Amino acid sequence: MARTLMIGLTESGQETKINEDAFLCGGRIYPDMLRGNEEQSLSSSKYHQLYMVAEGFGGPGAGDLASRMVLRIGNQMLDQIEDYKYPELDFKKFTRDLLSQAHSAIKEMVSSKFSHEVGCSFAMLLIDANTCYTLNVGSTTINLYRNGQIYRLTEKSASDIPEEYLGNLATGSLPLPDTMNKSELQPGDVYVLSSSGFNKNYRSKDLRDDLSKQDAFAATIRQAQINSGARDIGPNRTVVAVKALDLQLELPQGPSPIEAERKRVFSGETAVDTELDDTEDNMDKYDRYSKETDDGAVPAPSGKQKAGVFFKSLLLGFVLGLAILLIVWFFIL
Repeated sequence: MARTLMIGLTESGQETKINEDAFLCGGRIYPDMLRGNEEQSLSSSKYHQLYMVAEGFGGPGAGDLASRMVLRIGNQMLDQIEDYKYPELDFKKFTRDLLSQAHSAIKEMVSSKFSHEVGCSFAMLLIDANTCYTLNVGSTTINLYRNGQIYRLTEKSASDIPEEYLGNLATGSLPLPDTMNKSELQPGDVYVLSSSGFNKNYRSKDLRDDLSKQDAFAATIRQAQINSGARDIGPNRTVVAVKALDLQLELPQGPSPIEAERKRVFSGETAVDTELDDTEDNMDKYDRYSKETDDGAVPAPSGKQKAGVFFKSLLLGFVLGLAILLIVWFFIL
């Protein structure tokens, strides 16, 4: 599995009252508050990892709901990812189901409530063991930094409202992904998912220059977020960067002893499994011993049994000898 380091930052711009951007990592949606700035970082070595950036539009109570809706559905589908393996992951089917559920939900619960255009763009990074899948719909962007070079995996949107987006009431078909890519992770790879506000005055070349610096990874992404808003702090700006630290080739193993103990505690089981196992082993030995005895086989006496017989015989001989001496002494006298 890939061992990764991730940092996500979102910032509410001055042009809107609330932040219509959001990002997903570690099974949670950020920001917690709809206004202001938020940062989240984590490391992971899970077999399946999902990171998403969603950019809603349509104003308060519309774009913010649309962006969070697609992230929630993506997180739910990650729990069902094994259903899409035959045995390899069918990323096209996974993507089609994700788009279908998110598009229908946003149209029904958000877009249909407004007379103006409401919807959502999103970028997604899915890691399956050491294989990486990326998907982009709308105005969000995905960049890959590898071996000192930057590779833009998406086309830059020329308008505020993209041609393809989730929640479009004007079309009955699913939005077409801007790009879908599959690649094998390499140590040192950095995938950067960002909203259009981040990319408005900040080009891929600028991102490459920031990532090529020998600063700490988190500090580098924080500086990139600052640089992206240096010319215009009006729009919301969101970026998620995921770095592959190293790769492991083994398949996922069972729970560790600590996880197994925690599972026993929280499930109400006792921590005497070893003692119970020993008792069951002893009972098996007892059952075998009883069966042999019932079948007529005489078990060989143990050392303790032999010693007990010897001392009992010795004591009995002493008592009999003493009784004989007393009888003889009585008759002679």
